[in-house]
Amino acid sequence: MAFEFVMPRKFILEEEREEKDHFYARFAIHPLEKGYAITLGNALRRVLLSSIPALAITKIRIPGKYHEFDTINGVKEDIIEIMLNLKKVQLYSSNPVEGFVRMTIEKKGPGEVKAGDIKVPTGIEVVNPDQHIATLADDAIVYIELFARTGMGFVPVSEMEPDDNIETILIDGVFSPVLRVNFLTENVRVGKRTDYDKLILEIWTKRNIKPVDALKQSVNILVDHFRFIDEELERIGTSGALQQIVYHVEKPKEPAEEEEIEESEYEDIYSRKLEELDLPARVANALKREKILTIGDLVSKAPSELLKIKNFGKKSLEEVEERLEAKFGISLVGKSKEGE
Repeated sequence: MAFEFVMPRKFILEEEREEKDHFYARFAIHPLEKGYAITLGNALRRVLLSSIPALAITKIRIPGKYHEFDTINGVKEDIIEIMLNLKKVQLYSSNPVEGFVRMTIEKKGPGEVKAGDIKVPTGIEVVNPDQHIATLADDAIVYIELFARTGMGFVPVSEMEPDDNIETILIDGVFSPVLRVNFLTENVRVGKRTDYDKLILEIWTKRNIKPVDALKQSVNILVDHFRFIDEELERIGTSGALQQIVYHVEKPKEPAEEEEIEESEYEDIYSRKLEELDLPARVANALKREKILTIGDLVSKAPSELLKIKNFGKKSLEEVEERLEAKFGISLVGKSKEGE
């Protein structure tokens, strides 16, 4: 009997829904050879979380203010709180963006400043206009210049280039439009065999991209990489291929040819250690006992799952959510599912 490698024949969008602050979709792909659900799931999850570009605010200017530890007359929140709220602003661009996009906030009190108050240029949209930014007293007047650019993943201020303007205050770039990715594997029947794989892929995104579009981009990124390898193998050819491949791998480059690729470009917020949240020892220890060691491990758990952990109660959950928002501008997306 001839060997036959089973390829997937079904791609199904099982569920798609729109929430107030995010989108969700669930996909199924099958049949797959045994082990391929994990292979594909891991690759797609990694690319989705780290490599989908989006706009984010990365610096602000407030007249007469030179650092984030200052306050604005008549504004309840200090500049640090305002910056944390600006990290949560979700921007959508209908066209590719080169360089920085300049936006402004100009408002008189009393009242609340929301993301919807941001004046944006043509082609840019604030997709979560109800996001709170600041609270103004009766006599308050606030004017803020905002600058957004396109990026990937999470870029801390420490990795950004300083600005020449002394009134510029840098903000951590929370670019990734993908909030969370989860995948499951199930068995599926093909003929008499029941041990083929089925990949279930769940994607949560901000409102500036839909899960289906994020998935499409991640697939294209992977395909482009594999296409490059395939073309190089084709160029090398079959004659003497092994020797040439070894030569390409082992031949050292001259220093002038060395391509500098910063490892930090490939890091993303989800690979960072749990310690970066500076959680109380009792909370951190409870999480570590459950093998929750990174930010990615943490956000992959729904609040209901975390509350089942020994010595981890509602107060601990509140502390985790506060630290996630304060440090990285993200939240436990699974929280939205508890009421379902």
